[in-house]
Amino acid sequence: MARPSGWVAVILAVCLLSLAGCSRRQAAVTSARPVPASALELGPDLASLPGNTFQVTLSERVVRMEREDFRKSIRSISTDNTTLVFDPTDAAAARLSQGSILFIPGFAVRKVAVVTRQAGNVVVVTEDPTLPEVIKNGKIQWAAPVKFAQVRQQQRADLAISPDRTAFARLTGALQPTVYAAAPASLSGEADGWNYKLSATPEPDKLNLELMVSREYNGVVITVNGSGYVQNFETAATILVQDSSLKYFDFKNTNLNGMVNFGWQAAKNEKGVEAAEQRIKLPSSFSIPLPIGGLPFSLEVSEALLIHPAFTGGGEVARGRFRVEYNGVQGFNFKEGNVEQDGQAGGDGSIVDNFSLAPLAPVGFVAAVAMPRIELKLGTDTVFQVVKQFVPSTLADAALNLVKSSPLGKFLNDAVSDKLKTTGAAYAQLVISTSTIAAGVGSLIPCQKAMLISTISVGANATLLGKDKGKVSKDVFRQEKKIVVPPTKSCDV
Repeated sequence: MARPSGWVAVILAVCLLSLAGCSRRQAAVTSARPVPASALELGPDLASLPGNTFQVTLSERVVRMEREDFRKSIRSISTDNTTLVFDPTDAAAARLSQGSILFIPGFAVRKVAVVTRQAGNVVVVTEDPTLPEVIKNGKIQWAAPVKFAQVRQQQRADLAISPDRTAFARLTGALQPTVYAAAPASLSGEADGWNYKLSATPEPDKLNLELMVSREYNGVVITVNGSGYVQNFETAATILVQDSSLKYFDFKNTNLNGMVNFGWQAAKNEKGVEAAEQRIKLPSSFSIPLPIGGLPFSLEVSEALLIHPAFTGGGEVARGRFRVEYNGVQGFNFKEGNVEQDGQAGGDGSIVDNFSLAPLAPVGFVAAVAMPRIELKLGTDTVFQVVKQFVPSTLADAALNLVKSSPLGKFLNDAVSDKLKTTGAAYAQLVISTSTIAAGVGSLIPCQKAMLISTISVGANATLLGKDKGKVSKDVFRQEKKIVVPPTKSCDV
């Protein structure tokens, strides 16, 4: 989600100040507990690994808050992790102003949009910073193997069990520093009216992924299932910044191999047209912090869905099952505003099953899944989730709700853009696009057609890299397969 900046942030500050009094009673209600030191414990920094490089001068806008100070002063973190509430006596929080970069080594780096006070607390509304806003000059380079065989349970002192039962573990290599990862994770909930269940479970040489999404609306019942795995791989990145300008960015995942089974079924029992497109961005199912030199990079594994039914009558049914295997080196380099492929990716897909029943009118159904999506992010949302076990979101959410109820509320709501786009600085993903079309049994030729398009793409969020081009991407692999019944030219249109 794009967040306010510039003059918008100034107006936002005025709105927050004018409404602060209204929130005093809400903000005073909290049950915060002291955050234990173990909640912010991190493994060794990647900069300690031979061959990795961290030579960085941070921007003058950076305000450093030590983790110990953060642990003692944090009072609330909003549900979406954008709004932080601090004790007013914290020295670093007192230095924050619009445009500051809040830096908590190994944990978080956030750009400050608004700072205000409510009920005696310091409320900080933040957004994602660009790399050149954080780094004035620097070279960062790392390579780190991701070995799921070495995930083991990491006990945390005084850590409350989260509702989704996510346990925190260590991911280690024989010569690697230790980094934390959420494993195994089992998530369930609702996103935009869709019920979902996600799981990410490590095995000796891979990470198993499963998802199920379902919804009933306007007489349409839809269920989507996905399962598969990602094998051990190596992730690497190189970042060059000079005079607060990004000169070079390289991101690569070597031997990123795996398999995905993707299936869906849909039925419409009531008459009437249903052709609304649904876009669903699911929570990250697995996160791997990669701190280097204190800068909190992380890899997140996530999934996203696009569903578009085109049912025109009642009694219509459609289903499909597909399988895709993928492999190779998936990466790119970003130089002078251009994206170039780095590596070679491959794959093979198959249409396992396809069926459509359209008694009268034509029926169509499109379903696409990005699974897995490997995103490189600046920040560790995983640790935010741990801290929120001790500091409730009540205060921060109340401040955010004030903004939404202000004249800027519509601006913030309209800022929600394509839910399928990446929110990381870089990504690699497998996209499985499927479709089925049936002419209806009453047609002169009752045609059926199913298509599978498998695409491996890599790219960058140029905005987060400090460029003006927006999102830039490149397909490194694409394969199309189809089934036509009957196999005639008149049906293959």
